[in-house]
Amino acid sequence: MKRSFVAFFSLRTLRGKAGTARYLRGSVVGIALSLVPLLLVMEVSTGMIEGITARLLEVGTSHVQVSLPPGTGAAAMESLARRIADDPQVVAAVPERQGTGLLVSDKAAAGATIRCIADDAFLRDSGLASLVTLRAGELSLARPDSALVSAALAGTLGVGVGDEIAVLTSYGESMSGPPRVTSVRVAGLFETGYQELDKVMVYAPLSSSARMLSPRASRTLIGVKVREPFADLEPVIRRLRSALPADSRLATWRELEYSRLASFQTTRALLLFIMGLVVLVAAVNVSSSVLMIVFERRLDIGILKAIGASPSSLAVAFLTAGAVTGLLGTALGIALGLLVAVNVNQLLAALQAVLDAGVWVASLIRISLVPSAAALEPVTLFNSAYYLQKIPIRIDALEVALAAAGTLLLSALASYIPAARAAGLKPLEVLKKV
Repeated sequence: MKRSFVAFFSLRTLRGKAGTARYLRGSVVGIALSLVPLLLVMEVSTGMIEGITARLLEVGTSHVQVSLPPGTGAAAMESLARRIADDPQVVAAVPERQGTGLLVSDKAAAGATIRCIADDAFLRDSGLASLVTLRAGELSLARPDSALVSAALAGTLGVGVGDEIAVLTSYGESMSGPPRVTSVRVAGLFETGYQELDKVMVYAPLSSSARMLSPRASRTLIGVKVREPFADLEPVIRRLRSALPADSRLATWRELEYSRLASFQTTRALLLFIMGLVVLVAAVNVSSSVLMIVFERRLDIGILKAIGASPSSLAVAFLTAGAVTGLLGTALGIALGLLVAVNVNQLLAALQAVLDAGVWVASLIRISLVPSAAALEPVTLFNSAYYLQKIPIRIDALEVALAAAGTLLLSALASYIPAARAAGLKPLEVLKKV
């Protein structure tokens, strides 16, 4: 009988009298709307961090980086790379000489990171090939004077496939003499999807590194890819160290990209904390709603207590009402949040189109009123120059479940105070005031 009473009274509380149910409906909407930005930040930030990390690992630092002495020749580098590739956990080992230079075309000049790699690097390294998208030409470094230039850098220089550019690098022993000029021809244009890499990246054949990059002004290394990059890499490091010269150095991607990835995680944690506060405020609103219902139902509570309803039954009834409110708001918020997160790229494109149209109309009005006025500057919602070209979405079921469980718990806890107040009401005092 007790359980049936609790269920009946909770249902009546949720349905409410004339006007009272609006409090709980408002709480449901508040919780749902607070969960949408939380899930959006959670899933978008997860996808962004994973997308950037993948490009940093596969295109940038590799999983393990073996630094070799500056004087190591191309033949010795290839020999060491083959020795490293014999390890059962290694899937690719690509020798590379890396330096910086100035690229000069007929139209412009730009600084660049020059990466001299083996001719068959894109065949050896499937991870690199999967993230390097060819936009024009061919992904080949077979010719000694060829170069692969990122599409963003090519746009800055105003060059295309087949055009010749000059590469200026410091080559003298004193590092203060005139630069060495090497002519290369653009064999292909590529992009990785991450502008921080794309705007400065140039690939050249390893065979041309000796005449292009000074040993004193470049790094000689072997980029190693392993089967489990996110596992403990210490066993792999120990095996590789025993097969390499004593003057070589090994570093994992966690060491090389520690500061950048820590910054990403810190920013994500701060955003989630702020969104969590919004959910907390929405959950506290459940307490206010239940408290208002307790106030409006104090006559019912007094009568029920007078005929024998126990304080615990009334408390559980109001707790159940608050918990069901949180459940409805959580279910609605999770559904809306996932819908927005999955379609965030399309929503951003639509909002950008609306914003562009608004700026265009405002510019027309401004120029019609003041003919000498300049057009308004366009406003960009998502600048791909600092992030990925497209937001990758990754739905983490565990994170979504934790967000839902946390919201339900907050809603139940927020209902405790008004439920306890309802249980503590004295029937005689209530009936006297009515």
